[in-house]
Amino acid sequence: MLRTAVTAAIVVGCMASLAACSNESGATPGDSGDDSASISFAYWGSNEENATIKSMVAAFERAHPDIHVETNWIQSDYEQKLQTSIAGGDAPTVAAISNTSLPSFFTVFKPVTVDKSAYYSPAVAKAGNVDGTDYAVPFVAKSKVMAIDKTSFTKAGLPVPSGTTPLSTRDFVAAARKMTSGSGSSKVYGSAPLWYDGWLLADGGSYYNADGTKCTMGDAAGIRAAKTVVDSVKPNGFAPTSIAAQGQDMFQWLAQGKVATLPDFGPWNISKFAALDSSRFALVPMPGRGEPMEVDGLGIAKSASAAQVKSAETFSKFMSTDPAAQNLLASQKSALGVPVVDDSLAAFKSAAPKANLQAFVDAVEHAVTTPYVKNKVQIESTFSTALNSRTAIGTGHEDPATVLPQLQDKCQQMLDATK
Repeated sequence: MLRTAVTAAIVVGCMASLAACSNESGATPGDSGDDSASISFAYWGSNEENATIKSMVAAFERAHPDIHVETNWIQSDYEQKLQTSIAGGDAPTVAAISNTSLPSFFTVFKPVTVDKSAYYSPAVAKAGNVDGTDYAVPFVAKSKVMAIDKTSFTKAGLPVPSGTTPLSTRDFVAAARKMTSGSGSSKVYGSAPLWYDGWLLADGGSYYNADGTKCTMGDAAGIRAAKTVVDSVKPNGFAPTSIAAQGQDMFQWLAQGKVATLPDFGPWNISKFAALDSSRFALVPMPGRGEPMEVDGLGIAKSASAAQVKSAETFSKFMSTDPAAQNLLASQKSALGVPVVDDSLAAFKSAAPKANLQAFVDAVEHAVTTPYVKNKVQIESTFSTALNSRTAIGTGHEDPATVLPQLQDKCQQMLDATK
């Protein structure tokens, strides 16, 4: 999923009924057993991403003509609508689910078998795991890199960043400040707005400790990351404010020379980036430790019939590991994300041969993943709402050094309540 979490109240309300939504007998309500090999598949995405997924489904049906896949493209409010369908007894046989949202959905999915050796990245291999059990088969990685305007660096007397070795967060901030110039409508910013959650990880912090038992965003690293984000949008800062950036396309600002760097750059922008002048624009690693990586997987409904489960397992394995599907994840027209199997990486990089798409692959291989946390969506939605309303990361004015320890205490209370 995208980083925006669903409303906590929706999650809590629907999750309370999930056990009742599952049909433990293994039969789908209303399923007479006819056409049992057919399955339904729910997913989200843009028009281009929908086209990519449909091409993957078509490849599956060509390879398995005995199994029909009914696609259900949910164009908005994906998680909310998915939960509504589950609660109404109309769960899709297979549902796309991100690793960040899986902790709120895994109770309605059947445990699945994941061959960890099939994937080149350990982070991908464990993305569908909740508390020691796999509930989703990974099928696409969405790592983040940074797009840069090389001319901005050279004009400021700075070396162009390496395509393989990330800048330190300290060096990035110093460079962004140096590349910021001008004022008003002609101002050039050293960076597009920083995403706090991403910058927190890049700068050495985290939401939780390694085993997910303690909230840590209010420690020294969390405060330092928040201060950087807040300082970046001050009048003498290096990034546009949320108000200045509202409704603006930061990719267009990069192309127009209005921002020198575009952190938090996802693979879905590959086709647009490929159209830019490769002598001027480049893809490089995110600074520091990089940003959190989303891995989307495929979960199979508990309510599916035995025949549907068999078809769903065949479908999930194909989408996850077969080059006939994985090779389609990126093209010159659209990119859904980075393949999760090594055999399809050459096809991925051929989608934009002049761009450094290896940076995305490196980010997948070296990704720092977050631990399993029960009620993760509710906890982080509550935290983000308060942080944005109280500090200049959003619309507030309070000092993050005061706010973050208080929010960490609230986070810990919510975390402890799930035990």
